[in-house]
Amino acid sequence: MKYVVKRDKRTELFNKEKIINAVEAAFNSVENEISDKAHMKAREIANYVGDIEETLDVEKIQDIVEEKLMASNRKDIAREYIRYRYQRTKERERNSQFMKEVSEKLGATNVQNQNANVDEHSFGGRMGEAKNSLMKKYALDYIMSDMSRENHLNNEIYVHDLDSYAVGCHNCLSIPFDKLLAEGFNTRQTDVRPAQSINTAFQLVAVIFQLQSLQQFGGVSATHLDWTMVPYVRKSFYKHFIDGLHYVTDAKYDESEFNSELSVDSEEYKKYPATYNYAMDMTKRELNQAVEGMYHNLRY
Repeated sequence: MKYVVKRDKRTELFNKEKIINAVEAAFNSVENEISDKAHMKAREIANYVGDIEETLDVEKIQDIVEEKLMASNRKDIAREYIRYRYQRTKERERNSQFMKEVSEKLGATNVQNQNANVDEHSFGGRMGEAKNSLMKKYALDYIMSDMSRENHLNNEIYVHDLDSYAVGCHNCLSIPFDKLLAEGFNTRQTDVRPAQSINTAFQLVAVIFQLQSLQQFGGVSATHLDWTMVPYVRKSFYKHFIDGLHYVTDAKYDESEFNSELSVDSEEYKKYPATYNYAMDMTKRELNQAVEGMYHNLRY
């Protein structure tokens, strides 16, 4: 009992007739008939392959058939067999599930918008989804163990973000905004300094969201943005309060008794009610504009 390994890794019993039919088809394409000599040559090659004791895959068998035809005096038949094999490969790839999936992604005929960061109707979305199909196939065929591959395909396990498996990228990151806004960060092209106001802080939040969303699959999040923004509300309030001291109040004051670390409810600020109210109104206005700006940056 001789077995053959098919392209999908399944095995089946070796069948000489498939080789005979393929070689005879090459003869028929060249000579418009299948002569006794053609039949004998086809059977000779099939018997040779059948006598090989080791288990062969389909591609190896076809390589052997090519070699035997090229070693004969019928190079024209060998060329026809090679051409036939190439055409069959193209047809098989065209009809493969993988190519159907790629065509579907490029044509946006089954848009699911699985990634919160990607519009699959767009040019980049279609190209990205087609790439993802290739990366999934690459991971399954060349990276994962046979057991993991079969378990995934049989739905016994589920490999999350399979399209990123070969690269090792992560998914759904909670961004450390506290650290990035307080210490600044690098965007590869330039250094970004720490935020010094609520307006700048929200602008940087939008920038960080956008930059990180390009580096990974899935959503990016801020786990406690309200708490993160407290220091920058204080910084903005302090700036507006100092301006108010210059332009709103006539009372004597000492700027050294104020700093940007004070709470906006600090009694030190409330010693100057008019200035305090001015700073509070300006801070609220800046906050509203900052949040609206972030929203538009992320939405559009």
